[in-house]
This record gives sequence, C-alpha cells and structure tokens, in this order.
Amino acid sequence: MRFATLNVFLVLSGALARADALAGICPSSPLQVAYQICVNSEYVRAVSEKNPRDATTLELSWNKPEHCVNDTCIFSNERVGDGIVLLTTERNAIIASNFPISAQTKANVLPFHVAEVPGKGVGIIADRKIRTGEIILIRTPTMMIQTAPHVGLELGTRDMLYDLAVQKLPSKGRELFMGQMGKDVYDKIETNCFQLYIDGANESGSHLGCYPEISRFNHDCRPNVHYRISNMTHTTVAARDIAPGEELSISYIELMLPRDERRARLRKWGFECACSHCGVSDAQAAASDARLRRIEELEGVLEDFNETAVAADTGARLAALYEQERLHVHLGRAYTRAALNFALFGEAGRARAYARAAAEALEREAGPDSADARAMRVLADDPRKHWTWGKRRKGSPGKGTDKGQ
Repeated sequence: MRFATLNVFLVLSGALARADALAGICPSSPLQVAYQICVNSEYVRAVSEKNPRDATTLELSWNKPEHCVNDTCIFSNERVGDGIVLLTTERNAIIASNFPISAQTKANVLPFHVAEVPGKGVGIIADRKIRTGEIILIRTPTMMIQTAPHVGLELGTRDMLYDLAVQKLPSKGRELFMGQMGKDVYDKIETNCFQLYIDGANESGSHLGCYPEISRFNHDCRPNVHYRISNMTHTTVAARDIAPGEELSISYIELMLPRDERRARLRKWGFECACSHCGVSDAQAAASDARLRRIEELEGVLEDFNETAVAADTGARLAALYEQERLHVHLGRAYTRAALNFALFGEAGRARAYARAAAEALEREAGPDSADARAMRVLADDPRKHWTWGKRRKGSPGKGTDKGQ
C-alpha cells in the first residue's frame, strides 16, 4: 500500500528514525492493517532490565487467567479505564499488563456530546470550537482479543468465551461495550474494533482492540479527527479546527483511493458513503481522483534520486495538493517531503518552514515524541547541517543555493 512507499522515502531521507520501543505508535483502521510500527520484543527486554518481575508476571492489579481454552485465557482488570478484559495468551497478557497507562484517560468535561445524526445513527457533535492539535479522547480498550482465536476457535467455544469475558467487565464497561453496533459480541468486535499489534510484526501479537466510545465516531473520507494507538492506548486528535455543532469524524479506510473504490470498501460496514467528499458531483469527484493520481506521480518522482524532472518546489506542489484534497490527517508526510526536497536543493528558508509545519503535523499524527517529529525539528533547527543539504542541486554538491534564512 501507499504507506509502505512513504516509509521507504522517509528512511532514505533520514526522517524516519527507529520506532520507540516503549511508545510504539500504531496508526490503525478498524479491522485493517495498513502498516504497523508497534511495540516489539525490545519492549519486553526493556521492562526486564528495569524490573525483572514485570517481564515474567502480570502486573499485580490484574486477575489471574480464567476459562482457558488451549493457550487462550481471559485476563481482567477493573482498575484500568472502565474495566478491561483480554482474551489472549499469558505472554501477550504480561506485555499488555505492563504497558504504561496515561493519566489523562478521563477528562472532566469533554468537548462534544453524543447525538442522533440524520442518516447515520449515533454520532459525535462538537460543543465548542476544537482547535487543531487538541486531544479529544484518550482511551484504553474495554476488550482486546487476540486475532488467532477470534478467527480460529470453534464458534460455540468462541461465543461462550466472549459471553464470559463480557461478564468480567464492570457494569459501566459492559454497558459501553454492549451498546456498540452489532447483533452479538462477535459482530460487535468485527464491526467496531481496531487492529493493533502488541509484539511488533509477530503474528501472535495481532489483536483487535475495542474502544466503545471511539466506535461512535462516524466515517468521513476527509475526516477532521486523526487517531493513533500507542501500545494499546487510543488517542484522538483534532486534525483541523472544528466548529461548534460540526460532527467529529474519523476514517475507516485508506483515503488515497478514488471515490468508487472508497465506496466499495465501505459497503462492508453496511452503508453507501455520502460524506461531503463522496457526495459531490461526478465532475468534482473526477477532479479529485485526478488530484490523487497526481499526488501518486509526484511522490514517485520525489523518491527517485535519478529523476531529473524534480525541481525545488516539487515537494511544495505535492503539499498543496494534499491541502486542496483536505487530507488533513496526512499532512505530516506531505510537509516532510517538501521540507526534505527544499533541503536537497539547498533552500534553507523554505526547508525550515516546511520542516516546522511537518513537525507540528507529525506531533498530531504520531505523538509529540515520535521519531519523525523529532527528525523534522532537527531539520528545522539548521537545514545546512542536515545530511540532505544541497545533494540534489545541480552544480557543486552540498553547497546549496541558500535561498532564504
């Protein structure tokens, strides 16, 4: 997918540092795996070095495993969020039980209310202006299920385990979980939960995390809310300014697709997308699809260091297309390309400006301590000291044109 292409470019340009083992960011979509940079085995080693007990046992507030079927057991903790239940192996439960839990999981006053939205059912409506970058919700999962037993257990056994797991939740957590869309527990998981990994790319670490309050966010192909999953904590952030009375939305699918393909993918959620971007005229949709194709073309030439068609402002033209397409949740990667390309052509002023914009966007998208955001702050501090400086400019390598300060 396109995310993998972006990672190649960022590695080449030096903007993608190693994932932070203790705060692995997992940009995820419900029941979809685009790309994952998540907690891996380094996390277990790091915990072990800090406290050997933590790497081999459940954190003390967790209940011991119950109702085991083969290696899959129920683990529960009433003290995390509104309660949490894991259906997984003991090894995965140990990793998850030692994840740091944000102290901000509960806010006194939320900036929105839940209401009926015509044609959509329940949705989330802003009560006041929510500014770009404002954190809206931080939530731990109410239930987290290892993917392998979810798809592999015999149906009767699976459903029995799910019923037992739900009963382990405190009343509020149980009410939130059962209030999600879906005719039974399995269907609620399939419809509402998010794919995440708690052990890097290890398939045994693949889980479905259920965040009932997040499931109330409806889909939009040009969403105003970005979300990320760090360890198992789900954070939603305003991707742009949101006006009072405006619905808050996330995306359920990859956004860099033409309208027909987006709608086809969304039908598995049981609706025909009529968001503001899909509901435009056929001529407007065709123009949007053409811009998406042009984005793909520009990203391709920017990645090719032998491409002679690249000019200093090629990255800026790419960023302008992202803005025109209202791809607010992906501006970090577009601004990053623009910043790096200006540095490659030795233009300090514009490299610095786009690097600052990229750092701000990446902080929203991946968190303030993300490797990508740090890399862009380094570039913004002094483009001339960055390894990319002047390397794409024709003439004397490394000297740059030094346009702007």
